[in-house]
Amino acid sequence: MNERVKIFLDGDLLERYLMDATSPMESKEVEHYIEKYPEVKKTYIELQENLEEYATSFAVPAPSELKDKILKEVQSKPKSKTSIPILAITACAATILFGMMTFMIWNQNQELLNDRRVTTQLIQELNEDIVSNRETLQSVEEQFMILNNSSTEKYVLRGNTKARKLETVAYVNMLEKKSYVHVVALPELPDDQVYQMWAGVDGHMVPLDILKITKENLVEIPYEERMASLNITIEPKGGSEEATVDNLVANISF
Repeated sequence: MNERVKIFLDGDLLERYLMDATSPMESKEVEHYIEKYPEVKKTYIELQENLEEYATSFAVPAPSELKDKILKEVQSKPKSKTSIPILAITACAATILFGMMTFMIWNQNQELLNDRRVTTQLIQELNEDIVSNRETLQSVEEQFMILNNSSTEKYVLRGNTKARKLETVAYVNMLEKKSYVHVVALPELPDDQVYQMWAGVDGHMVPLDILKITKENLVEIPYEERMASLNITIEPKGGSEEATVDNLVANISF
């Protein structure tokens, strides 16, 4: 089986498409796979059949004897001079009643399908939460190992007169080639300015990341080989490719 097809089938895009829970872009992707790959089309048809079987298994069919019983009751009435209009009215009422019951049963089946869609969505959200929590746990474990590694160096950057309250802690492990930063405090800047961190490499300032207060204690930043210093400058919103040295607010050499 084509690797792309295998990855596609292992995901849940086809099921969500069947439940009408995909975006327009996702729907186009699914339709492309169905049209291009026979195995995807076969799986799609099987899922359709499974869904129909599921709905049918929970459907409540209208009693087959209901209509016959109503008509038999009508036909057993004694005839009179007014029997024709009464029969017509009764038959009409019976047809309406039968139609109402049919609609109620159809509506119940639709509710069952909607319940299945909701259940599928809840399961999907739960799976996403599990994956997200697993990734978060792995990230925390990795950070813990790096921080407690004897090869990890801790550097505290404090602001100069241009940003007295600035305080940032950097953790650098040159063996693992990992760098993390914990932004403790950042003085407020105008909306069109940001704090940007740089690495001093071979006499040049290499951009690392824009600093901001986040709910995470540690944020991983790019690691640079031959990094000799860390520097923080004030730059225009969005960051700069080259450091504005005149706006240097903190730095530390290794």
